[in-house]
Amino acid sequence: MCSDSSRLRVPVMALPAVLLLVMLGMQPLNAAERSPLEPVDTSSPRATLTGFLTELDAIWALFHDRYWDAPSKQLETEIFIGAARVLRALDLSEFPPSTRIEAGYDAGTFLYETLSRIELPPVDDIPDAGYFAGKEGPAEWTIPRTDITIARVNEGPRKGEFLFSAATVKRAHEFFLKTQSLPYVRDVPVANTQQIRQVIPGWWLSTASIHQLPEWMRHVVLEQAVWKWIAFGVLLLVIIALIVVVYRLTRRGEPGTAVGDYLRRLALPVFVLVLIPPVSYLITEQINIISDPAKAILLVMRATQYLLATWVAWLGALLLAELVILSPRIDDGSLHAQLLRLSARIAGIVLGLIILFYGANQIGLPVVGVLAGVGVSGLAIALAAQDSLKNLLGSLMIFMDQPYTPGQRIIVQGHDGFVEHIGLRSTKIRNLNGSLTAIPNEKMANLDIENVGRRNFIRRQTCIRLSYDTPPKKIEQAIGIIREILDNHEGMQ
Repeated sequence: MCSDSSRLRVPVMALPAVLLLVMLGMQPLNAAERSPLEPVDTSSPRATLTGFLTELDAIWALFHDRYWDAPSKQLETEIFIGAARVLRALDLSEFPPSTRIEAGYDAGTFLYETLSRIELPPVDDIPDAGYFAGKEGPAEWTIPRTDITIARVNEGPRKGEFLFSAATVKRAHEFFLKTQSLPYVRDVPVANTQQIRQVIPGWWLSTASIHQLPEWMRHVVLEQAVWKWIAFGVLLLVIIALIVVVYRLTRRGEPGTAVGDYLRRLALPVFVLVLIPPVSYLITEQINIISDPAKAILLVMRATQYLLATWVAWLGALLLAELVILSPRIDDGSLHAQLLRLSARIAGIVLGLIILFYGANQIGLPVVGVLAGVGVSGLAIALAAQDSLKNLLGSLMIFMDQPYTPGQRIIVQGHDGFVEHIGLRSTKIRNLNGSLTAIPNEKMANLDIENVGRRNFIRRQTCIRLSYDTPPKKIEQAIGIIREILDNHEGMQ
């Protein structure tokens, strides 16, 4: 913070902004001298180091001179734009994407404090772009008597740029702890920036209001002021209460249809998904939780977000299938309906896996290992479910050939009755005697089936018994009567 402690009345917004800026240094923050689209100069160790310090000095100066006493959205935006530019001086590739920005804020602050407290070599002694011209392979420069290294990126979209190495960024906190008791060896616009971050909130609250709190509430525990933990706890209780209310509201009564059931089951995960972004903003931007606690909270929230998104994708696919089945052209118990549900399940699983793998990459899980595990598990499941897969294939064959449909009378393997239901595993036949028979679809696809319901005509054979002493004239008369009856009967051929 500034040498004048009264200056801590600055609105919280400045703090996060300053932090951001502190973490990334590159170009001076003077709009008159540079285009807002001008990238950070990382063409050499000299450009990266001097740009990092110059940019952060300018950002903190802006915070100290203008934002501290008269914060505004415009100044906040200007600060954050500069901070985003500064972050590009750091190699954050080894951090999970979901926590990369927060990690950059921390590392930038720690490096800024460290570099402001140690003796740096003269600028002319720091290698420039010409020093490494024509050199292939690894190229790096380490600040004398330290482990702080600026190395050239050898692959990827930023190939050829010189950044504070990933190892340096990971050890930035260690460097800060070793040097924080040393005096500053260069002029800085704001001192003890890490201490400011630990106490100051976001721009919704004024710093003055925070400094009116009791001393114990401004005491730092686990890198945050106590008041931040209290605010976080209150926010957590509110979130839990909201989730409980939504859960109870969606569990009232029993849904009358499958569509209603899926809508009810979707309500809670969708609500939590909608809740996560504003909660994340409150925690990281307004309460301003920082450092490792912030990373842990963000990691948990992102993991929860991707798991819920997977669940929503699954339920959403099933809901869509049920909505299609509501069409009067599709019978709920027909094979078409069952195949729609099967297709929805497959689509839900595929979409869910895509979301899971993407989420695993975002939170830093080894996707290759996860894929290998899924492959082995899938093989084991496939071997254990051979009969179910055979029945499923049989269902598909029945769907394509359609030898029978629900409601038709068939005769198969001595069973004579009406098809009552065609499922993904078996076909159910209601026999003429009232009993119900279920035959696996694997067998039904390979059996000879007599479909009585699709006959074009009915051939009836009737035996008319006559005594041996019946006169031929009467026999001919009887035949004529029968023919007359049949000729006048509708549908007879």
